[in-house]
Formats: sequence, C-alpha cells, structure tokens
Amino acid sequence: MRTLIIGASGFLGGTIYYKLKKSGHDVLGTYTSNKRDSDFIKQDVFDINRLITLVDEYKPDVIIWAVMNHEREEEIADKVMPVLCNAIGNTRFIFVSTSVAYEKNMSEDIKPFFRGEDSYNYHYFNGKIKSESVIKKLSNYCIVRPGSIYGVDPYGKMDNRSLALKSHVDSGEEYIRANNIVFSIVDVNELADAIIELASNNYVGILNISEEKPVSHYDFNKALCRKYGWDDSCIVPNEEKEKIYYFDNSLRKKILKTKIGGL
Repeated sequence: MRTLIIGASGFLGGTIYYKLKKSGHDVLGTYTSNKRDSDFIKQDVFDINRLITLVDEYKPDVIIWAVMNHEREEEIADKVMPVLCNAIGNTRFIFVSTSVAYEKNMSEDIKPFFRGEDSYNYHYFNGKIKSESVIKKLSNYCIVRPGSIYGVDPYGKMDNRSLALKSHVDSGEEYIRANNIVFSIVDVNELADAIIELASNNYVGILNISEEKPVSHYDFNKALCRKYGWDDSCIVPNEEKEKIYYFDNSLRKKILKTKIGGL
C-alpha cells in the first residue's frame, strides 16, 4: 500500500508516518516548513499544481490529509480541496476533520454548525466543515472527526495542552480550568492506529474517533497529572459559559478493530 501523507510534519501526521514507515509500508510525507524527517518532501498545499503533480507521480493507493491550518483552513476548503478532489478520482482519501457542532453525544449525521466571526478559531472550524462538503462527493473517502488530540508522539513530542499544563506545574502558577466545558479526547497514537486501519478499510463516510468518556477541561488536566506523575496542586476549577460537545462512538466500534482506551 502506497500512502501519501499530506501534513506529515504535524503532531498527528508525523505519528501516522512513523508508524507506517516502521511497519515497512511505502509511505511519502510532505511538510511546509518543519521538515522533521529527512525523507519528507517540501510541499506548500496552496501550490495546487505541484501538489497534483506529486499525486500523479507517486500514484498513492491512499492519501491521508493531516493538515491543520488554523489561519487558512477556509482557503484550503475554497481553493485547494475542490481541485484536489477532482484530480484524485477513486484513490482512497482520508481527511482529518474536527468537531463540527456543540452537542452532547454527537453522531456522524449531526448538522454542522458554522461559527460566527466572534467565535474562537472560526476560520479553522468553518474551513473543515466546508472541506467535508467537497470531500463527500468522492467515491472512496473517509472523513475522520477526532476528539481533541493529546499524548506523546513517537518522536517524544508532547501535545500543546500537556505542555501548557507542564509549564504551570513547573512554575507553580495557578492554572484555572473550566469544570463545565466538556469535550471528547483521543490519544495521538491510538488515533493514528485507527486512521492506518481506515487506510485499508472499505468504509465510506464520516467516522467519530474518540475515547468513550468525555471530560471537562478541569478533569482532563487532573488526569494528565496522574498519567505523567505531576503535582496537580496548581490546577484550580472554575465555571465559564457551559459548553458540552462530545461524540457518539457506536459506529466506530462497529467499523474498527483498533481499541481506543481512556486517559
């Protein structure tokens, strides 16, 4: 199986690349600015002609889109995704998306909620939603909606949430986390394993991938401290405007053999 990972220098993309490479797969990864691996190919996704040429020359069996561009996600949806999808034909295409709404127990058929300009990261969320609508016209796609990604990747890099927590643990500075914002989470290595399984799976559609039990921001950081053996005395609970958004994983358990554990 020849796999092209677009965005292989990122936290998730790099984990997928490492696991495929280690298991002997023919895999090609792209990067924009952070090369990370000597075998990566530099590729600006907005250079769409060169991107299409790369796809034509490498002839992948599977393309995994692991790009997460918080500032330009809507540009990707408008300028890149339609052209790319038109060019790849029946090639298996796996697109890493995001949570598209604010609901309890969201199933895959949840109606996406477009964020207003006053919302946090609205370009990112709206861009992912727009890309999904383009990708769903393909014949051999899987849109992965993951929980918030945490953990330590195979290169030893830790996710940004954990790094932020660690800085407070080290300094002793108070770290205020909401106990009424509840969300889904997933370890980067387990998510990578699930996506690798999907690469050779014939499932077409959207798939939620997260741990079974959603957690609050406060409980998440307390659990991270337990996991890594850190002092959690800096973490202080508070209440903000309530926000609850977590996934229904019943379909994932029917489709995948990959086990998703808990923090």
